Amino acid sequence: MARVTDYKSGRPPRNGSEPILKGGAELQRCLYAFAVRSLLPAVSSISSRLLYPKGTDSGLYSLADPDAVLSRLAEFLAAAARLAAAGNLLPGSGAQDIYNDFAFALPGGAKESYFELKFPLIAARLADLAPLWEME
Repeated sequence: MARVTDYKSGRPPRNGSEPILKGGAELQRCLYAFAVRSLLPAVSSISSRLLYPKGTDSGLYSLADPDAVLSRLAEFLAAAARLAAAGNLLPGSGAQDIYNDFAFALPGGAKESYFELKFPLIAARLADLAPLWEME
């Protein structure tokens, strides 16, 4: 068994909830499992986990089924590639966040009216990605 541990300096997930893809923000464990699978094909099983040293319990969060998560992530990536190829590079989940590093690319007045007017249309166009953004 190969074990990959990503040490996190932040706070552990609330209520002991197990983060999986966390709306696309938590990809490290999944990508580490993919790297091990790709680089070490002889390894039969992989344990990919997060370790929060500041956690009150063990602070260890293992990805329950790396292969299933990788498969689901591949589906989202394929959907994103299809959307991009069709020219649908639209603001998605988190675009309204004040800490969005790409806010400069949004139209003027995005905070005042753009999202309110366009979000229903954007959500419909990006519906294939919505399940990813809703994942914990």
